[in-house]
Amino acid sequence: MTDDHDDHARAYGVAFGPLKRALREHRYPVSAAELIEQYGGFELETAAGGERLEAALEGTETTRFGEPWEVRDAILDGLADGAVRGRVDRGDEGGDAGDDSAAVDTAGDWSRLESEE
Repeated sequence: MTDDHDDHARAYGVAFGPLKRALREHRYPVSAAELIEQYGGFELETAAGGERLEAALEGTETTRFGEPWEVRDAILDGLADGAVRGRVDRGDEGGDAGDDSAAVDTAGDWSRLESEE
């Protein structure tokens, strides 16, 4: 039994696959540099082809993440034009940059997984 079926590991046309679970299990807060070091070689399947996680996160303005969905959003923002489908840019008029609740729920559960310590 798995928590992240293939359709739930896809967000806005980007297939995260096992990376989604890894990000949900990761210990937070975490820096972009740490994520690049650990997962940078992971290949994301996008609407425009394959792209490495490292390339998506290198240009992010966010340097520290407190939740998995924040990492997901940074990855989606960092992907090449045409790679992401159906996602509205938060910078557009009418968007509230402080309201992340809709973004969290639209592409499956991106909350942290409970880990045993």
